[in-house]
Amino acid sequence: MKYYPVYLDLRDRAVLVVGGGAVAEGKAEQLIEAGARVRLVSPGLTPRLGALEAQGAFAYREGGFAESDLEGVMLVISATDDQEVNERVARAAAARGLLCNVVDQPALCNFITPALLTQGDLQISVSTGGGSPALTQRVKREVGELVGAEYGELLELAAEMRLEVKRRIPDFEGRRRVLHAFVESEALELLREGRRDEARRLARVLVGMAVEEGSDAVRG
Repeated sequence: MKYYPVYLDLRDRAVLVVGGGAVAEGKAEQLIEAGARVRLVSPGLTPRLGALEAQGAFAYREGGFAESDLEGVMLVISATDDQEVNERVARAAAARGLLCNVVDQPALCNFITPALLTQGDLQISVSTGGGSPALTQRVKREVGELVGAEYGELLELAAEMRLEVKRRIPDFEGRRRVLHAFVESEALELLREGRRDEARRLARVLVGMAVEEGSDAVRG
């Protein structure tokens, strides 16, 4: 089965996590980091979830799943070890047309979550469509060996540069050229060597050259 890959903007969106164990903990933390308004229902919580709940990171209802828990949410993740509960969650979510993921049970899902490699704001997702979680983890590991923290730093500088370029260079093609030139430059190697200031200076030089070229074209 082919899935359609998509990244969801969950900022300030209500989502539900059913379960309070280690797996639910990981799912809840990812949703919190994405800015979602997380609700969690479970008879109990891991120590980490208990600490997050005490900090007000999510809304908690102690007890078993009830269909009323789905009111107002756009997405639900069921992460329990009770098959009957997981099936009830999936049926109730489907009846409401909600996005639903039951962990490790693709047949009960209308979306699945990929393995995620994160370096700063850079995210690389890996999925085998539920066919082989073991292969997913191997690919994630091997990609992680190639894409280090310097890529996250490069993204941070490129994002800053993009704002500057949009302000100073009026034409789209000129902006495209200078932004591509930066990510293809030696900036990545400079960051890999810990020479962040030099990478930032390189970005400024490239922007300055592009602005001057644009001015020359206008004068010409």
